[in-house]
Amino acid sequence: MTSTYPDHLVASPGEVLEDWLNEKGMSQRELADRTSKSEKFVSQLINGKASLTADTAHDLELVTGVSAATWLRMEGSYQAAKRRQQAIAAATYPLSPIEKTVTAFLRKIRIINAPARAVGEQRLELFALLGVNSTEGLKRLSARRAAAFRVSTAYVPEPLATEVLIALAYREAELINVDAFDLNALRELLPELRAYTQLSPSEGAKRARARLAHAGVASVFLPNVPKAHCNGVTLWNANGPVVAITDRGRREDIFWFTLFHELAHVLDGHRGDIFLEGPGGDKTVAEQQADAFAAECLIPRDQEHLLDEIVSFGDLERVADTLGVGEGVVIGQLHHRGLKAPSWGQARLKRVCVQGG
Repeated sequence: MTSTYPDHLVASPGEVLEDWLNEKGMSQRELADRTSKSEKFVSQLINGKASLTADTAHDLELVTGVSAATWLRMEGSYQAAKRRQQAIAAATYPLSPIEKTVTAFLRKIRIINAPARAVGEQRLELFALLGVNSTEGLKRLSARRAAAFRVSTAYVPEPLATEVLIALAYREAELINVDAFDLNALRELLPELRAYTQLSPSEGAKRARARLAHAGVASVFLPNVPKAHCNGVTLWNANGPVVAITDRGRREDIFWFTLFHELAHVLDGHRGDIFLEGPGGDKTVAEQQADAFAAECLIPRDQEHLLDEIVSFGDLERVADTLGVGEGVVIGQLHHRGLKAPSWGQARLKRVCVQGG
């Protein structure tokens, strides 16, 4: 989005040409004669009032020895810098409350690097992340994308925060090398993923990401985007499915449930949809089915009676070992199924901390 040098250091071809004339001791009139141009045109070119065309670049090459391609690159860089300054000026108006929240978040994670007071530059960096050229472009993208969202009926995502979440998911997914997507390989991988819940949460998450990549699924871990209120999202890029889990879902019980929930959407194969897992409430059929799939994968119905045996933490350890899953998964399912108060076992739940995505 930016030139190699800061905009104020990008010289116009006219400035470079003027320096060349001074170095050679040549007047503008002589240059006009040598290039068969009018003296007025040469003056306008030097003062940036006339654009440098391919024909003029060719003429300057013959006179100065500087290639036409070089003159045209200078012109392109200069015009791009001018256009950027115009765009910054047009984008310099007060940030809305949601823009303030989102840009502060993006500055914190170093996606936006413009100074805090450089509102126009911050807004352009935000536009670049989202792949739009203006607020109007963002509105049109959000309206178009909303048709692809599959969310809880009680969940109304904030458009800007949601677009940032999706953009970050795509951005991180591009950094992961994945094999061709293989639906059968993913199905066969589920028991192995379940077994990873017995490892430390971070180690289990790392192994899950690596194995999912071999099945063609990009698994990314994202910071929680303020106002997005989203534990996870499933979408598709050119390489295949992308499953993103946010910081809201990095407690081990939430992480594993969210992962299997999102994988249910991948297995459904709805490539045109974007599934956002938000707060509870009246869920769509697809979300209810994904919840049921996750619960069944973690603790199958024919074994869920073992949960009723848990009274003490000693029982928890025994049942988790019998089920072949981590204690955190069992605690989460005890909460999810209403068998224990949400506070029960909270101190035993660990966080998933994965570096690099």
